[in-house]
Amino acid sequence: MRRYVAAAGMAGWPVLSEPHGNARYGDHAMSAHHFLLGAPEFTEGHRPEVVVTLGRPSLSRTLLGWLGQAAEHIVVTGDLTRWPDPTRSATQVAQAVEIPVAAGDDAWLRSWRRADAAARDAVDEVLDGAGFSEPRLARDLAEALPNGSLLFSGSSMPIRDLDQAMRPRRGLRIMANRGAAGIDGVVSSAIGAALAHNGPAYALLGDLTFLHDQNGLILGPREPRPDLCLVVVNNDGGGIFSLLPQAALREPFERVFGTAHGVDLAHVAAATGTPYTFVDDAGQLPKALRGEGIRIVEARTEREPNAALHAAMREAAHAAIRGAV
Repeated sequence: MRRYVAAAGMAGWPVLSEPHGNARYGDHAMSAHHFLLGAPEFTEGHRPEVVVTLGRPSLSRTLLGWLGQAAEHIVVTGDLTRWPDPTRSATQVAQAVEIPVAAGDDAWLRSWRRADAAARDAVDEVLDGAGFSEPRLARDLAEALPNGSLLFSGSSMPIRDLDQAMRPRRGLRIMANRGAAGIDGVVSSAIGAALAHNGPAYALLGDLTFLHDQNGLILGPREPRPDLCLVVVNNDGGGIFSLLPQAALREPFERVFGTAHGVDLAHVAAATGTPYTFVDDAGQLPKALRGEGIRIVEARTEREPNAALHAAMREAAHAAIRGAV
């Protein structure tokens, strides 16, 4: 991956990396690509001749839709018998590809960077003015962790909030279970990853994901214990569905999709003897993250305001992009 990021830099190509792709760093990383590719004013003037993908993109519908606009879509994979191509738009599958070095004009890259910076500033302004929120928590967490840290992300909203709000940075390794994109065994997966990681580890999980595998906190007395801080976003249910059309169904929605649980996470922590901290302000996060061993930080939010905030982020970003192009 590092080789291709470096090659993209020499070619003057923008790099669009999902958080767990671990390529969101450097001057060529577009951290607001989710919003850029959802703005027709931008995409109409930025239809790529060639796109090279590594891994399986899966988070952003705007990115998936944009892939199909490329005249040539090269998928790089180690296995030529099976490759990731969720949009069925690959024109070539290869084990390696040579990216040409840029020759002079960097107007293409500059136009990406200008629009990306405008969108990122607009989104940050919305987040900074909205108080404590899920995407701000994701942004601030990714920024606050020390170099050499591991961040294990849950599926659903945590990984998407990182995708939309995380600024480019080095020194942070991000992992996620994106195969079935479900909630099975994520606490246990985070513990396993933390045990294998040589450094401090953190996890960003939703409440349903955490509760679904809360027994992962029960470790035998002779088992190794990781240095892992579990940051749990508790919006009392399935927050991602509040951003989808079924949210308009109201009462049936809450029972079938919202799935409120009403569980006191402090009691869950107490039942397993796990240290617990509650935060409801962004300024409390750095102190709450400190500690050793397995520990829980709960951040409580509300689903409907979160949906409204995501809409505000999108509107502000698109307005900024229109101004930039």
